[in-house]
Amino acid sequence: MEKMTYEKALAKLEKIVDQLEQGSIPLEKSLELFEEANSLALYCKQCLDDAEARIVRLTEDGTEEEDFV
Repeated sequence: MEKMTYEKALAKLEKIVDQLEQGSIPLEKSLELFEEANSLALYCKQCLDDAEARIVRLTEDGTEEEDFV
C-alpha cells in the first residue's frame, strides 16, 4: 500500500465500508474490497498507536497520565 495519511486512509476505508454495506457487488469484488479494508484498518490502527506512543514520550515526566485508549 502506498504511504498515505491517516485521514486519507480512513476516508478510503469509510468509502469501502459504504460499498460493502450496499451489498450490490459481486462476491469476488466484495472479497477484494474486504481485504483492502482490512489492510486500511490495520494501517489506521498503527497510525493511532504510533501517535499514542509519541504523546506518551512527549508527556513523560514521571507523573501518571490518563490512558489514551
